[in-house]
Amino acid sequence: MEGSLVFVHGTGVREGLENTLEKVRTGMATLPLSPDSVCGPPWGEELGPDDLDVTPILPESSAMTRAAAGGEVPDDVTDVATWGLLIDDPLIELRLLAVAPPARTGIVVNAEPAAVELRRLLDDAKVAPEALEAAGVKDEELRSAIVFVRDSEPLVGAARAVGKAGDAGLLAAVSRSVVACVLHGQRSAEPPRLTPVALSGEHRTDLVGAVGEAVSGTPTRGFFTQTIWKTLGPLAVRVGNAKARENRAKLMDPFSDFIRDVAFYIRRGEAVREFLATAISDLPANGPVVVVGHSLGGIAMVDLMSGGDAPHVDLLVTVGSQAPYLYLLDSLVSLRPGQNAKPFTPWLNIYSPADFLSFRAAPAFPEVGGIVDEEVDAGVPFPESHSAYWSQKETYSLIGQHWP
Repeated sequence: MEGSLVFVHGTGVREGLENTLEKVRTGMATLPLSPDSVCGPPWGEELGPDDLDVTPILPESSAMTRAAAGGEVPDDVTDVATWGLLIDDPLIELRLLAVAPPARTGIVVNAEPAAVELRRLLDDAKVAPEALEAAGVKDEELRSAIVFVRDSEPLVGAARAVGKAGDAGLLAAVSRSVVACVLHGQRSAEPPRLTPVALSGEHRTDLVGAVGEAVSGTPTRGFFTQTIWKTLGPLAVRVGNAKARENRAKLMDPFSDFIRDVAFYIRRGEAVREFLATAISDLPANGPVVVVGHSLGGIAMVDLMSGGDAPHVDLLVTVGSQAPYLYLLDSLVSLRPGQNAKPFTPWLNIYSPADFLSFRAAPAFPEVGGIVDEEVDAGVPFPESHSAYWSQKETYSLIGQHWP
């Protein structure tokens, strides 16, 4: 494959431009496109806004914020929402098992030996190195999570309620708790660690299976049993809502970044566009030029490429971008609603239903051909979903399919 790919980052590159750019180069190499043909102009370092901390201006939390939201819980609670709750509290499924009535017999069995046996299985568990490598998890990181679950009171309670260490449902819950503990640690790190298991539901399912196989000798799927699903699903909605209120500052971070980005772009957009236009114009002539803009980077490129002084580009790709939203807000320079707007095409726009900062583009320009919206869902909750595109093979496959 010939040509150049220009990766235009947003201001909220949570793991750093170089780390993201390395993922893009690795993904494009599968098409194949030489890593030397992928570049990423560091416009944020030169022109971007400072980090934003809204904590000082938020209202203090109160006891009322701990109340779960009322109302009817929808039946179609997703796996993503439930994992969001598990990551917040890795032991919650074991706690639910501990208070559930014993299966079938209705008799509570003194299952202390079951807990002892379960702990022994965890002590002896050795997850395959290739599974850890695929997930981006270190052996000591997983061992720490296993020890945390092993020594927890909910594990003893769950074993006592179930009464059998080898119970498939119990082992599945333990495996999920271990993986959720790993994900909790990665999310809590500064900055958050965006490993494959954090950015892909498929990788998460595979790691749960590998942990289950290491504990019991049988792979454990990442899906919840029907009983736990019915309990955890609605709980994810209610508790998640309450947690969102209590952790407002942390929840607001990506949205605050978005608002900051919009304000910044309205004030400083011309300088950003000039910087990017120069970087693209200076590329060597070695074939088609494809520009991939993430988040605010996509906004800048839609605006730049739809204006009168645009550099030569053969394909525009936006990923997790708010360009269609800003267009409807009449916040772009080159495109205005109701003005017979004609954005640059061909335009491939990649979004995710779980990424609350992504939007579809084609419906914003119903009279314009050459705009294609494609969904890439990594199966992870927000805000990780906003960065997960670069860990998904489908992202690069779509770029390859549309390569000029």
